[in-house]
This record gives sequence, structure tokens and C-alpha cells, in this order.
Amino acid sequence: MIENPVTGERITFVRTSEQTGGALAELDLELSPTAFLAAEHIHRSQEEKFQVLEGRILLRCRGEESMCGPGETVVVPAGNPHAWAPHGGAAARVRITFTPGAGIEQFFDEFFRLAREGRVNSKGMPSLPVTARLGLAHDMYLAGPPVPLQRAAFRVLATTDRLLHRSDT
Repeated sequence: MIENPVTGERITFVRTSEQTGGALAELDLELSPTAFLAAEHIHRSQEEKFQVLEGRILLRCRGEESMCGPGETVVVPAGNPHAWAPHGGAAARVRITFTPGAGIEQFFDEFFRLAREGRVNSKGMPSLPVTARLGLAHDMYLAGPPVPLQRAAFRVLATTDRLLHRSDT
């Protein structure tokens, strides 16, 4: 179980990419009543399925919003910008399945650790070089600007960050 004190999220890994041979990763996401997503984003090569177990969430996908309650499932196809939030001022619990798993657990481990260490802003986002490195490593991007532009900028930021840290040692 890992926790993000900035965004109000807690994750319990149900099945990891390693356990499924990379086929999928499944996790239970617990949302505090005030939880929020750090940024609307895109998984270029992963489908993300949300199954609401408790409470209600508001899910935005491709600019359309839908309300989901217990027993309801919404699938966000790979490449689609999306965001979510708990709805109605109450906590929620959602089972999320990433297909393929693609090591998404490492992303959450690092992202949540950075929040626990106070290395994110008030919106839950790490520095641009860290965002770039994580985005490239997990084929995950912000909802805008266009992904090809972000990939190019992320490569420059990640390379610059590596060079700067190399010269520090």
C-alpha cells in the first residue's frame, strides 16, 4: 500500500505487471473526499479500466464527463486524455486495471514517494525534468500540448537533467 498525502490517494496493488507477465496491472485506488488527480493525462499504449467499488467518481474522457457509482465500469482506451475526481464530497474506492501492465507500479511508487518527500507542487506535480523522465519511461503524457511535441521537449529536459546531475558528482 502506498499513499500520496498531497492528492489524497492511497493505492493497494492487487496484481502487478510482474505477477501477470506484463499482461495487466490491477490496483485498488482509495480516494479521500478531497482527492484530486495531479493532471489530466494520456497513457499512449495502455487501456485504463475504472470499476467503482464504493462511492462515486466523476470521470472526464475526451472532454466528456460521466458520473460512475458502485458496480459501474468505464474503459478509457489507450491514447485518450482523461481525468477523474471523487464526487459528492465523499470518499470512493475504485479498482483500476491497466492493460498491458507495462510496469505502471514503478510510476506510482516514484510519484507517490516524491509527494511524501515534499518534492511536488501544490497540484501534486514534480519538477519538469522529473515529469519528463517519468513520462518517457512510462509512455504517459499530459493532455496537452500534442504528444509529439511533449516527447521532444521531454527528451531535451530529461537529457539536460541527466547531464546537470552528472556534472554535480
